[in-house]
Amino acid sequence: MVKPSGIDRTLLTAALLLIAIGFLMIFSTTPVIAREKFGDSFHFFNRQLLFLALGLVVFVTLILFRSPFYLNQRLVLAALALAFIGLSLVFFFQKVNNTSRWIRFGGLSLQPSEFAKIALVLYLAMMLSRRDSEINNAKNLGVILLPVAFMEGLILKEPDFGNFVLVGVITMVMLFLAGLRLRYFAGFFLVMLPLLVLLVHVDPMRRERIRSFLNPENYAVTQGFQATQSTYAVGAGGLLGRGIGNSTQKLFYLPYAYSDFIFAIIAEEMGFIGALAVIALFVLYYLRGMVIARQSDNPHTYLLVSGLVFLIVFQSLLNVSVAVGLFPTKGIPLPFISSGGTSLLSSLVCTGIVLNVSRQRKVVFTDD
Repeated sequence: MVKPSGIDRTLLTAALLLIAIGFLMIFSTTPVIAREKFGDSFHFFNRQLLFLALGLVVFVTLILFRSPFYLNQRLVLAALALAFIGLSLVFFFQKVNNTSRWIRFGGLSLQPSEFAKIALVLYLAMMLSRRDSEINNAKNLGVILLPVAFMEGLILKEPDFGNFVLVGVITMVMLFLAGLRLRYFAGFFLVMLPLLVLLVHVDPMRRERIRSFLNPENYAVTQGFQATQSTYAVGAGGLLGRGIGNSTQKLFYLPYAYSDFIFAIIAEEMGFIGALAVIALFVLYYLRGMVIARQSDNPHTYLLVSGLVFLIVFQSLLNVSVAVGLFPTKGIPLPFISSGGTSLLSSLVCTGIVLNVSRQRKVVFTDD
């Protein structure tokens, strides 16, 4: 007998545990800075709670869809069009730190690039799984990648170099999974490597970030300040940590301790054991996600789930690498955990789609 397999409870549990850890750390990390900036110790916590409520509604709705909506070409193209509209609208809003990355309304803000990455995965999964899409034909491949190039251009214009690189890596991963020949990857690298070097060279801030990463001791009080304070926090946690709420780095020493560098505070307050537990949850998320991908019914859902799972896990890898000093500082949040409504909402959308795919799977049961 063939029956639906139901949602993957292990993946669901991993996601919910990561969200719970995120709220615990936001509660621990933000009261002092929230009171200083907004006069309300629970400003960040309440805002995250609002986005969680909205995200859970979207999350449950995505899971419970009976039809595989992500296979609908019109919906995928509509999502891609909305992504381009969102990425274009950011330039009509006031800049923050000399960047145009947010759309603001009613006291809330959204970062369209977070949803654009999901739309990109939906689009690539659709195009790369088509039987008539011969991706090893240069002309066909160029047509498929045109929207990717346009998206990269808009993200770079913001500028958001971290997401520019992330979109490129996601695209390469999905092309690899779709069977693109290695000679094309060699061509991409020959083009992209000089381009990345040029993009770093022409921007003074990017140059300084690379220099501070290579020589942290020479930039400890300037461009390397965040990275230096982050490694202090990680080292101070030891094996078991200082205890929840007892971080000293969050007290105005480490900028953005509640968002981009929240993993450093996890390591400081929960120690090596707590930090390892968080990493283990992301590893579990990846393993279960790839099981769902391999058990999916067709190449389209295989590519879709693989792309979404990689999107979550690679972002977490980048964030952790920055926190422990293995990668130059970039504004990439830790999925499910960092303070930031758009990041939480996009992580829930990714997971909701993956769990819907798991729910659509069929398992064959044999009667004894």
